[in-house]
Amino acid sequence: MMIFMKQTTLEPGLLQTLRVYVILMAILITIVWRAFSPMFGVEAPFMQFITPGQPVLVFLVIYLLFPWWQRRMGRAFLPVAFILLAVQAVFGNYLTLQWLVPPPMRGFAALALMLRSWVVIQFLVLFVAWQYNLFWMMVAGIGLSLLDAILYFPFLRESAVFFPFYSILVMARFLGVTGVGLGFAWLIKRQREHRAALADANRTLAQYAATTEQLAASQERNRLARELHDTLAHSLSGVTVELEAVDALWDVDANAARPMLQHALQHTRSGLTEARRALQALRASPLEDLGLALAIAQLADSVAARANLKLELDVPQRLVNLRPEVEQSVYRVAQEVLTNVLRHAEATQVRVSLARANGHLTLTIADNGRGFEKGQVANTRYGLKGIGERAEMANGQLQVESEPRQGTTVRLTLPLAEE
Repeated sequence: MMIFMKQTTLEPGLLQTLRVYVILMAILITIVWRAFSPMFGVEAPFMQFITPGQPVLVFLVIYLLFPWWQRRMGRAFLPVAFILLAVQAVFGNYLTLQWLVPPPMRGFAALALMLRSWVVIQFLVLFVAWQYNLFWMMVAGIGLSLLDAILYFPFLRESAVFFPFYSILVMARFLGVTGVGLGFAWLIKRQREHRAALADANRTLAQYAATTEQLAASQERNRLARELHDTLAHSLSGVTVELEAVDALWDVDANAARPMLQHALQHTRSGLTEARRALQALRASPLEDLGLALAIAQLADSVAARANLKLELDVPQRLVNLRPEVEQSVYRVAQEVLTNVLRHAEATQVRVSLARANGHLTLTIADNGRGFEKGQVANTRYGLKGIGERAEMANGQLQVESEPRQGTTVRLTLPLAEE
């Protein structure tokens, strides 16, 4: 009847446990029968080692150990194993009583063999509950308990001594087998529910990881866009304007166009140098080698030296316990602002300050350059937009103060984790 069940895949660990159980049972039955068969009146030496059910048990060991049977039987593999185990337990004991035990000793032997079959039926019911549902567990438990009791009944019905023990044993076994089976079936059901919930959680986690990966890729693309703007976009836009002017003047005044062409070439070489510097920064950030404080100090020194600026530097020697995203945001903002000072401010001095106080990290960069009208420039210059995005991603605040011919001050304030 179990051959037509819909269950096709074996529960984890069931087949391994069943194999170990059958092998141990084959060994223990031989030892126990050898010890107790003389008490049941079995006199033949060969019959003291083997019972009618043991050949079935030996075949069951071979059946479970060789994968060929599982491939050959398919979905019927496990039901056939359970049926063989039931036949060995129930009918094997009946044939042992009928063929090997003398009639005067059959009452006592029947009670002893009932105890043995109790153990086998109980394990069989647990295996069925492990693989199938509660219905098939109840069918196996109730059916095998009743069938086994019916087969023993002829050997005990006329015994005034053993029949009361037989009745008590039948009831106790029925209640024990079904009760333990119900408890085990409930545990297996909970395990399956937890396994299904874990599978759902894993699928949700995989979807979340995929979404996070896509978001990280998008953020990286935005970062690369800002880096390319800081290098190639500035250089190419300047070269384009100069080449357009050269093209307009070449036929009219070649002598005037030639210096402009030379300047464009110089601008191109400068842009190439900046692009290489940016690519190098992408490959290995100074933050990894120097830390935030020294990296900003080195960046400020480099910009001041290239633009011949007077530098006022107020940066601590060391900043510890900063999150990587905070360090990256502060450094990139400093890099963008100092690049703008170098290219656009026409300043003679610059002040760079980095301070940590009251749970916040503040970066301030101020120059005395030409400044600009915030309302006209803030929405058109990609650099300011980029540092604004960096500040927003780090949950910080960005303040830009500038007036024409009054210089520019950029202040970035980021919250830190509780110290």
